[in-house]
Amino acid sequence: PLSAAQAGGGDLPLVLSRAELERSQLPADAPEAGRFEELPLGPQLEPRGSIGERLGRGACILRVPGVVSSDEAAALLSAALSARSAQVERRGKPPSRGRARLPVSEPSLFGRDSVETCEEVLLRVLDLCDEAMPSLHETLFAPREGWQERQPRNAQGSQPEVPPPPDLAERCPSLRDLYMAAELEWSEGEPAINVYTSDGYFGAHKDHLALTVLIPLTAPSTDFEGGGTGFWAGNSAVGEDPRGPPDLVLAPAAGTALLFGGDVTHAGLPVAGGLRSVFVASFSTRTPASPPDR
Repeated sequence: PLSAAQAGGGDLPLVLSRAELERSQLPADAPEAGRFEELPLGPQLEPRGSIGERLGRGACILRVPGVVSSDEAAALLSAALSARSAQVERRGKPPSRGRARLPVSEPSLFGRDSVETCEEVLLRVLDLCDEAMPSLHETLFAPREGWQERQPRNAQGSQPEVPPPPDLAERCPSLRDLYMAAELEWSEGEPAINVYTSDGYFGAHKDHLALTVLIPLTAPSTDFEGGGTGFWAGNSAVGEDPRGPPDLVLAPAAGTALLFGGDVTHAGLPVAGGLRSVFVASFSTRTPASPPDR
C-alpha cells in the first residue's frame, strides 16, 4: 500500500492509498468527458477484432477527453514543479535532456493530496475502460488461455514466460479489481509526472507493458510550443530507433487521456518553448515473475 511506502520511505507502486475508494466521477467541467475516440496508427483503422485486440497489435491510439479537470491539472502541475525543485536540490544538478521524471509515490517529492488525486485519476480511467471498453481487460489483462501471446515484448524481444495465476481471473474480473488487489505490475518509477522545459524531450522507446495511460497537464500553444507525443506504426516490427518522422503526432488538450499498447514505439517530441507536463502510467497484470518493487 502507498501509505506503507510513504512511511517506509520506499519507492513502491501507487496502490490503495485509501481503505476504500468510491467510484471516481468524471470532471463536470468537460462536456465531452469520458467519450473515447479510436485514432488509426497507420494508413487506416483496421476493423478486425475488438478494441482491445486492435490496441494490443498497435493499430490504434485511444483518445479520451476530459479525464482530468482543469483544477486537478493545475494542482498536479504545481505539485510537480515543487517536486522538480526538490529533486534538483537533492541531486545538485538540473535534469538531463530537459526532462524531470517524478515518481508520484516518492514521499520526498509528493504529498498525500497529490497522491490521492493521481489515484482518483487512475481509477477514473480504469472504470471507463471497464465500462466502455471491457475488451481491454479481456484481451490484455485477464489471465485466460493465450495471455502470454497477447503481451508486448520486453526489451530483449521476448514475451513473458510466466503467466499470472489462473485464479486471478475469478478474483479480479476487471481492471479496477486488479488495481485494488495490487495485482498490477508498473513500469519502473511509475505512475509518474514528467516535466519538460525548453528543448526537453523523451527519445523513441517502447513501454513493454500491456497498457500506457498518458495525460497532459499543460495545454499546447498556451503553455508550450512544439512537443507532443509522436507514434510510429508497425508495433513490434518497428524498433526503438525508428527511421523517419513519427506517423502520428498528438498534442491533446490538458486533461485528455491517451491510451496505447506496450509494443508501440513513441517519443516525447522536443519542446520548442514553455513548459510541458504529463502524467504517465504503464502497467500489466502481475505475475510470479514480476519485480516485487513494481
